[in-house]
Amino acid sequence: MLLKNKVAIITGGSSGIGLATAKRFAKEGAKVVIAGRDQKKGENALKDIPEAIFVATDVQKEADLQKLVAETIKKFGQIDIVFNNAGRISTLEEDITTMPVADFHETMETNFTSVFLLTRLAIPYLLKTKGCIVNTASVLGLKPDMYDPIYCSSKAAIVMFTKTMALKYARDGVRVNCVCPGPIDTPLLRDAYGHDERDLKEGMKRNPMGRMGTSEEVANLVYFLASPEASYMTGSIVSVDGGTALK
Repeated sequence: MLLKNKVAIITGGSSGIGLATAKRFAKEGAKVVIAGRDQKKGENALKDIPEAIFVATDVQKEADLQKLVAETIKKFGQIDIVFNNAGRISTLEEDITTMPVADFHETMETNFTSVFLLTRLAIPYLLKTKGCIVNTASVLGLKPDMYDPIYCSSKAAIVMFTKTMALKYARDGVRVNCVCPGPIDTPLLRDAYGHDERDLKEGMKRNPMGRMGTSEEVANLVYFLASPEASYMTGSIVSVDGGTALK
């Protein structure tokens, strides 16, 4: 149990990749703080995860993130791991001249600004524990997609932010890494395809491995990066995408 007595904050932790990671962390001995907007989903997530708490959090709101950190310290007294995982896909619109400006702001605030804010709030505690941060970007932060320029841009920002923070805090013993999932079978991906199974299957044919990944496959990578097994890794941008980035 390599994460025994470690305290981990996971945003977007009540479903998909976040929930799978919360379960994996708990299995390895961590005390998990799940952050999410949906109270019911959060409470359901706790049923399978011992020594976990749920903190209702809208990552677009700095006050909510401040509360998240405060509640974590109040309950557990420390922070060892931050998994910045919350995200959204913006309106799939080819022409930015018709894309709602509000959609741009919501996507950037959810995907990138929240990473900046929570990192800023958690760093003082991570410096004390020599902890680590894992950020969720996307394969679309590494390669462009003309149908979702804002999502791609928000994820590319996370990639560069990961590298700069890794440089900044390497000598302080705080590691910062990033995972770049490809098509993963999550509610987020199914929403993007409008829950159309035929379109989804056609889309997956373009993946070199011919299938979607699972949340657990991403969680395994996040766990590795957060564990002592990755003690010499910082600033790493690791794809888990079935080869999508190769095309």
